Amino acid sequence: MNIRLILDFLHELQKNNSKSWMDENRERYLVAKGEFHKLTAHLLDDLRLIDPQLNKVTPGECIFRINKNDFSKKGEPPYKDHFGAGISPGGRHSPFANYVLVLSPGGKSRAGGGIRQPKPKQLELIRQEIDYSPGELESILAETKFKEAFVGLRGEQRKTAPKGYNKDAPNIELIKYNGYQVLHYFTDEEVCAPDFPDSLPELYRTVKPLHDFLNRPLAS
Repeated sequence: MNIRLILDFLHELQKNNSKSWMDENRERYLVAKGEFHKLTAHLLDDLRLIDPQLNKVTPGECIFRINKNDFSKKGEPPYKDHFGAGISPGGRHSPFANYVLVLSPGGKSRAGGGIRQPKPKQLELIRQEIDYSPGELESILAETKFKEAFVGLRGEQRKTAPKGYNKDAPNIELIKYNGYQVLHYFTDEEVCAPDFPDSLPELYRTVKPLHDFLNRPLAS
């Protein structure tokens, strides 16, 4: 798999983000997309050893479209500036936690996991799980390897306690979050290193306890 080729294509796309440019460079896009598909397939092979729930998932079910959705604001570029995959039981749109991989030039490539924007019912169930299991999520986030790999939870945090929760409840600061995702960022040099694909499983293994916690109330 040629990650440098992917980044070079995305770098050009960032400078020329238009339908006319994409039409002219369709073959380059398809080649870059094929390389990202190979990388995702390689990761899936490794991830199935870490998380057997992924045994029936295919790369195509995990890779996001590069086109922005139909609700983009008028005048915005029509394409994303990255290739991304959300690896989860059921694929990228699964309600369960995703193992994340994003390639984007300029030091914006990242990997990690969790649930970035849970739907209201999902969020309610996760908050209940945090409330019912005082200290468990806090302990996962405080693990030395976890803290070395990720810089805290990524997501908005309410200023006040959600409805139904006391402001002095244990773990109320975690309950206030509207999303539960962690990411590790990479430089372009790190992403293009020969050992990059094989270094990712250890990162995903570190994030799996978070997935187990988040998925528990969603699967019941």
